[in-house]
Amino acid sequence: MPASALALVPPGRLFLGRDAEFERLAGAAAAGSASGLLLTVQGEVGIGKTALIDAVLSRAPQGRRILRGATDAMDRRRPFGLLLDALATVLGADDQRIAAEQSEPIAGERLLSVIEAVARAPTLLVLEDLHWADPASLRLLTRLSRTLEQLPLVIIGSLRTQARHETVPALDRLLSVLSERGLLRAIPLEPLPAQTCLAIAEQLTGARVDGALARYTAAAGGNPLFLTEMIRALLREGAVTLGEHGEALLDAPIGPSPSLALIMMRHLSHLSHQTRELLTTAALLGTRFSPSQLRLVADRPMSELVPLLRESFAAGFIEEIDGDTFGFRHQLIQDVLLHDLPAAVRAELHREVAVTLDAAKVSPATVAGHLLRAPTSGADLPWVLRLAQRTAAAAPVTAVELWERVVAGTDAANPLHVRATAGLARAALSAGRAHEAGELAASALVHAGDGTAGSMLRGIELRALLMQHEHAVAHERATRYSALELIEPAERAAHLAFAGWPLFMLGDVAGALELARAGATLAAEHGNHGAQTYALALQGQIASCRGDLDEAVAVQTEAVTVADRHPSLTTIEAFPHAQLAVALADVDRTAESIAQVQRGLQVSEQFGYRTGILATHTLAAQARSHSAHLSDIAAGLEAHRAMLGSMEIRLDPPVRGLRAQVIAQQSGPDAALDAAAQLDPVPGRELWGGRGRSWVWLGHSQIARAHGDIAGTVEVLWRGWQELRAVEMVMDCAELALDLVELMGQVRRDRRADAATRARSAEGAEEVIAVVTALAARNPTVAHLQATAQATAGVHTGDAALLIEAEQLMATTPRLLDHARIAELAALALPASDRRNRSLAATALHAYAEVGADYQLARARASFRQAGVSVPVQPRSRPTSGWQALTRTEERIAGHVATGATNLEIAQGLFISRRTVETHVSNILAKLGLRSRTEVAILFTHRAEQSR
Repeated sequence: MPASALALVPPGRLFLGRDAEFERLAGAAAAGSASGLLLTVQGEVGIGKTALIDAVLSRAPQGRRILRGATDAMDRRRPFGLLLDALATVLGADDQRIAAEQSEPIAGERLLSVIEAVARAPTLLVLEDLHWADPASLRLLTRLSRTLEQLPLVIIGSLRTQARHETVPALDRLLSVLSERGLLRAIPLEPLPAQTCLAIAEQLTGARVDGALARYTAAAGGNPLFLTEMIRALLREGAVTLGEHGEALLDAPIGPSPSLALIMMRHLSHLSHQTRELLTTAALLGTRFSPSQLRLVADRPMSELVPLLRESFAAGFIEEIDGDTFGFRHQLIQDVLLHDLPAAVRAELHREVAVTLDAAKVSPATVAGHLLRAPTSGADLPWVLRLAQRTAAAAPVTAVELWERVVAGTDAANPLHVRATAGLARAALSAGRAHEAGELAASALVHAGDGTAGSMLRGIELRALLMQHEHAVAHERATRYSALELIEPAERAAHLAFAGWPLFMLGDVAGALELARAGATLAAEHGNHGAQTYALALQGQIASCRGDLDEAVAVQTEAVTVADRHPSLTTIEAFPHAQLAVALADVDRTAESIAQVQRGLQVSEQFGYRTGILATHTLAAQARSHSAHLSDIAAGLEAHRAMLGSMEIRLDPPVRGLRAQVIAQQSGPDAALDAAAQLDPVPGRELWGGRGRSWVWLGHSQIARAHGDIAGTVEVLWRGWQELRAVEMVMDCAELALDLVELMGQVRRDRRADAATRARSAEGAEEVIAVVTALAARNPTVAHLQATAQATAGVHTGDAALLIEAEQLMATTPRLLDHARIAELAALALPASDRRNRSLAATALHAYAEVGADYQLARARASFRQAGVSVPVQPRSRPTSGWQALTRTEERIAGHVATGATNLEIAQGLFISRRTVETHVSNILAKLGLRSRTEVAILFTHRAEQSR
């Protein structure tokens, strides 16, 4: 009886031999229902990563939300392509518009909000082919890693096995960060054992496999895809027959086993010519593609494509992903189709796809993805430049590639070359790469002339110089540019406005103010809103430094008004909202100050201005330095630190100083030594000469304080005073005033000091008092300045009445730490027999405890004991763990977390940044010994029920 050929099994995935891996992945996914993890399923092509994930998802608990996305090489240039695919079912029209049109920071914030909202309940987020993920998705996932442990979110990613040097930097960073946080679990898939391979072959043939076919099966090397396709190819060709004893026989000569690619090609050869052509066209679009784009590129009506698609589906080459997307059953199919084309032909086809999609008004980033896969001809360069300009906001990485193509395809004198270089320079500047931006601008300026490109390049060059602290060069060049005869008045206004800033940093305040006023006037006359805000912001900064606070608020308000009426990158470059926040904080308009910080972050994110985001965090820390709990200030400083990375710009000398101060107030000067050692105020002047400079000196003084060196502390602070006064930074002088007068008083009372030293201390204290008194007189409605003036005079003369009056004034302000300090000094100035000292001492201790100044609380308590001042109720330091360890802000945030609010919703409600909320939530979890937001909600509810 002749053997009969075995029938071909319909396409589908077989899942055998992965029990151990299944248990690991399913168990880890289930464990993540309370707190988050990233699980990577790793292995070579065809090893069964997707089949394993499918099996786990099929048995996921009922009600568990599952989101799934995939990517390929074509998607690498599409910002957030992987996450947009995964979140497609939960994104609203507004979310999709923002992701497509807005800059990466603002689009990322929106997607992060969507992820947090979805992850209110246990969620599985599956991201396939992470090795192809676009950089924006990987950066956002890295950002998410800061809070992943708090969310009931398990991310499962499939990842092709790669050597470390083959892993793209953004993916390597993501995996490294998650590994450091203990949130990464890797599940490697090894080749299947021989017995499992035989079991798969027997399922495919429906017969027992041994002999020649078993040896042939072993050639698959344990790769299930290779094995499956190899057996199916044999079945399709009738090469496997059923023996008389029910065994599968290989009815073909045994030769070298074919490659998987060759098997795929043989399978494709059975399709009709038209279907193969259609699949090749689809392969150009990616592993996933929309039917509408396929119809466009194929240039045929859908009615003609339907039979070809049916044949493709029946043969198992493509499958329906969702209602709007088809995809190849495996990426290898796409690879085989494309590699069958000569490289030159493939590139030209990609160009034709780009032309077709551009004419159909498909997104510029998608068009660019195809165009960049083809050589660029000279005739295409204007088109490439236009695409770069259209993708610059939403897809900056793609825009950079396009500009680089134009630069590579033109000589330096070509106007296209100049405009493309300007684009590259602008992108580098926005990303904080000042040196690169400056070099690019300088190289293009040689051929730029006096047109729009020249104006843009000159502006970029000047800003890059300022960001690199080349203040003298920046001022000289801006002055020279402003004197050029052929430039328009609007550009002249920009150079005048800009020239004032480096002059201000160099200490010539009067000269800077003159340039700022001239620039503002000319800019207003000629409608240059960017120059106008730049000049007004400088005027406001100078007024603020000099202590003309009403003028500072008025001018900075005008700058913000112009920026809000004419929103653009140029109108926010001088951070007008953050500078207004500082001016408002100076006059104790705290709520308005916080609102301006929030607005500054919003507009910086909207325009992808990373330097603006960093500067806003910097200035926000200064604005809140007197009115917030120290832990809240520390959270803001952590948000600033999180922004630093590849950015060359550093606005953080004041932040470093403030960090040292916060640590000293909380834990003492010894604990602040490491932070203080990072500060060197003298060369630091080159880095930052604006408001907040006093924090550099105060932070640096912690080194001498830690050694108990009063004279050394006075020397550091006096040097700071002299520097600040020389450049008219009177408000920063006021920050040093009370410390200086008190410490100089201790020097005067030190019997070991000689007469000359005591006399210098007395003269110095009198100078400080005179300056602060004059400052207070110029600002009669600012209570904290009146209180500081009276307190310095009271400390110097030992006048308890002045100190009591100062304490009463400071009590009307939101400045709790300053209030505590003056109340302490007033209590110690009174005789031990005066009962008022007990009330003042209690006020001081309560205020120190209220702001979390644990070191100052302990120090003041010891001072009161030594002076014989008894305090009826002595507040204890805040515990370091448990609910009582939470600050008021942390308690409020914990309450919001318990309601299921996302970080963005909390940030908007409290007028702080999302990054600050992230830090607060991390602190809450650490203090409570919890791991997730769900656990916080349970504890909060339990406490609420107990309090009823």
